[in-house]
Amino acid sequence: MPGTPTLGVTIDFANGPAFGNPLLLDDPSTPLGTGILADAPADVVDVSDIALRVSIRRGRNRVLNSFEAGTATVVLEDENGDYNPQNDSSPYYGKLLPLRKIRIFADYDDGGGSDRYYLFSGYITSFDNTFRLGNDEVATVTFQCVDAFRLLQNVQITTVAGSSAGQTTGARIENLLDLASFPVSQRLIDVGDTLVQVDPGTSRSLLGACQNIEQTELGGFFIDDEGNAVFLSRSTVSLKADETPLLFNDAGTDISYQAIDFAYDDTQIFNDITVTRLGGTAQNVQSTSSIETFFIHSGSRSDLLMQTDAEALDQASMLLNARENALLRIDSIGLNLMDSTASNRIVAGLESDLFTLINVTKTGQASSTFDLELFVQGIQHDITPNTWTTRFLTAEPIIQAFILDSQIQGVLDGTVGVLSY
Repeated sequence: MPGTPTLGVTIDFANGPAFGNPLLLDDPSTPLGTGILADAPADVVDVSDIALRVSIRRGRNRVLNSFEAGTATVVLEDENGDYNPQNDSSPYYGKLLPLRKIRIFADYDDGGGSDRYYLFSGYITSFDNTFRLGNDEVATVTFQCVDAFRLLQNVQITTVAGSSAGQTTGARIENLLDLASFPVSQRLIDVGDTLVQVDPGTSRSLLGACQNIEQTELGGFFIDDEGNAVFLSRSTVSLKADETPLLFNDAGTDISYQAIDFAYDDTQIFNDITVTRLGGTAQNVQSTSSIETFFIHSGSRSDLLMQTDAEALDQASMLLNARENALLRIDSIGLNLMDSTASNRIVAGLESDLFTLINVTKTGQASSTFDLELFVQGIQHDITPNTWTTRFLTAEPIIQAFILDSQIQGVLDGTVGVLSY
């Protein structure tokens, strides 16, 4: 009979950003085909049995409409001070340094065999030790952790080697990641649909440069749960809106949820949008009917690197189409993953990542129903030995492309299936 997930936490004290199994010459434990190129062996410690509390936050900032660095907080029992960097009796003395790698995962058997689900892969930024003060307290260490966005933010750049006019957005992302020596084994980079200008050569952070390309493409750039740098093209995001969604409802026929957060306000309305490419002319589009109803809500993007003003206009038009009206939204749903009777909910909570498509149904008053198809745009886990709560932050797809032969995206009715660029 299925049980509940088992929390796992490991720390790798080895240098370098890569999470994979290092491939070392003449080392039979890292055979070709399973290892990645490295200059030092992994130095992994499993701390799962002393984990007292874990919280994870990953995803898009809804207000800023951009993906932020994923973060995690891990609290371990530490009665012997093994994880106190100042304890020279610790078996890890000298290894407890900032930016050591950490992975958080869940092992779960739904009745068909145990699977491992990674939830966060990042780097420890700080160690906060507390000491026993009374009989009912324990000594602990708290790790504050962040994903690879922190590494990219720390790199300041001007010129970008290998960049040229006419590159795809994906090729430019590859150039930028090369500047940080980001592991090739941890890149999942789409080619991209937009051709870009030559890099401007201005001083900025590497993360800022990648996010500029993300906005130029109107795609997605984030760090996934296994520590990979992911770049999704506009086409990929469009096609994801036509995948088979995970079905959630409150009627007991699909995956049940334990909390739901609705919103109906003007925070997502934009009816006066300007998109400007670097060196180009500002492209402005407005919705007269929306302005008459909701007053002016302006938004702008500037210094983007598409090659033509026509493409900047296309992007502005798509953003306007997606944001000109007020929509009743589902901002989040909450899941209890400590319910051993709900294996489908547990698997959904563990395997979903950013851009997972879900369908959420809520039964309202007078037998009315509210039904929305949404992307997961943020994931939160709060875990203790006896509780496991997962929250999906959700948003409607901003790119609603027309997809031939699709029962949903193949209908031109003004709300879905909108012709894309």
